Amino acid sequence: MQNASLNRARSIRALIIGMAAAAALLFGQVATDTATAAQTVTVAPNDPNAENTFPFGEGTGWIPYMGFVYKNVPAFQLKPNDVLAFDLNTENEVDIQLDIAMAPTTSNGGDVPAAGFTPIVPNTQTPASRGDTVEGDYELEFKAVAPFSFPGGGLIIRFSNPGSQLATDPDGFGSFHNGGDSADTSGFFVERFFRDPDGVYPWTDSITTSDIAAFRIQTLDPPPVPTAPAPIKKKKCKKKHKKRPASVAKKKCKHRKKHH
Repeated sequence: MQNASLNRARSIRALIIGMAAAAALLFGQVATDTATAAQTVTVAPNDPNAENTFPFGEGTGWIPYMGFVYKNVPAFQLKPNDVLAFDLNTENEVDIQLDIAMAPTTSNGGDVPAAGFTPIVPNTQTPASRGDTVEGDYELEFKAVAPFSFPGGGLIIRFSNPGSQLATDPDGFGSFHNGGDSADTSGFFVERFFRDPDGVYPWTDSITTSDIAAFRIQTLDPPPVPTAPAPIKKKKCKKKHKKRPASVAKKKCKHRKKHH
């Protein structure tokens, strides 16, 4: 009996230790994955002077690829459902559907991608807005479908594959004014390229240093980090000693006296 009780106590203790270790591991993984707090990064000119419809207002003049190149962009951690937004000054008459990808540059101020492009938005996504006339509200919102870790510095946002409505839209609505050129004192804008045949450096067709769109990144608050469960305390087994009723004890005492 004593050996059986000892083995059972050891088994319970091993189970408790195992559960605590697993909970600690899970807690560490979740805390690592959700450590990034919400943030807003706005890349905007000090002197908005753009007047262009590429790529939000029409899908014929800039295809198959175009992009905006920036510098001095703060670091951000894009997660699925975080927002990449642009600011139009006219409403387009069709849905604005685009494949959007991002890549850091090899140098801050250069236009050479440091790695392959990360697809951020597919052209199957339809933003809630087609644009408006309010400058600075960044109403054209795309939701990221993939994570993108940007360390800061030079950034390229590349566009391709306009949706069916946008691909045949030549009218020129959906223009933006909130953009800058390479001389803007904000220090954010480098160049734009368009009509690039493959979306891979070197950019082989049209490159200009003007009409580079402002943009905004809004990352959401991470989900709350669960706390590790409190360790289970082992209950000590206490032996119960039954007390004999006083009447029984008296009877035994009397019984003993009779035999003396």
